[in-house]
Amino acid sequence: MTDQNNNNESFEELCAGYVLHALDEKEREEFEELLHNASKEQTELFHQMYSVANQLAFTVERDEPSEKVRQELMKKVRVKSKDSSAGVTPINDQDKETDTSGNQFFAIAASIALFIITLSLVFYSFNLSSQLNNKEEIINQKEAQISELKSEVQRKDELLSILESRTVEMVLMAGLDVNPEGYGKIIWDADKQQALLQVSNLPAVPSDKDYQLWIIKNNQPVSAGVFAVNDPQKDSFFKIEQMAKSSKEDTNAFAVTIEPKGGVPQPTGDMYLLGNLNE
Repeated sequence: MTDQNNNNESFEELCAGYVLHALDEKEREEFEELLHNASKEQTELFHQMYSVANQLAFTVERDEPSEKVRQELMKKVRVKSKDSSAGVTPINDQDKETDTSGNQFFAIAASIALFIITLSLVFYSFNLSSQLNNKEEIINQKEAQISELKSEVQRKDELLSILESRTVEMVLMAGLDVNPEGYGKIIWDADKQQALLQVSNLPAVPSDKDYQLWIIKNNQPVSAGVFAVNDPQKDSFFKIEQMAKSSKEDTNAFAVTIEPKGGVPQPTGDMYLLGNLNE
């Protein structure tokens, strides 16, 4: 009786893992040997649990198995003992013990199968949630890249619009002592009062500072707006919105200084770039 109980326990412990592909190679070989020598009841249990495991493919979208699946599982794995003889044999105390042991065996098997299936569903749900989060992150990255590309296309369209003008002027700006590696370029259509600023090798400014572009008009600085550099390693382009109705005749130069955030009426900070119009 003890050997039979041990055999049943080993069988039911490994059976649920086997049908769910959760055993290692050694455990799988052990179960296949048990299955080869299995009793009729054990073989029926294996086929029932195998059938239930195959149905997982249709229930994996739930976080937990539904009550219907639970009931079906319990119904299928509870295999009642049947008398294999044609006659009727009186039940003695030993038969009662055997019957109770068999019921306990299948009840434990059902519980373990349900537990493993539930764990499988929870794992699948967690894995699916992780995949969705990763895909959302990728989508957000792609959307940011698309937005950046649109901005780049818009800047290039504005640049082309200015370059197509027959009266375009180009003013080169060189770095000064505070930042000798700096470089700038003004592409200016004086007739249409349109201009683009290109800068490179300018350091990023603190959060309370801005770069400010100045038009030196009749030898007096006039603000043409503020800008910030996010990546010093890349060329940055800015559309100049405030040209102060400047003409080539009254414009002497362009300059860039660092000022308090938002800009100031007159330059107060270090000058980073300077370009004379008539050079």
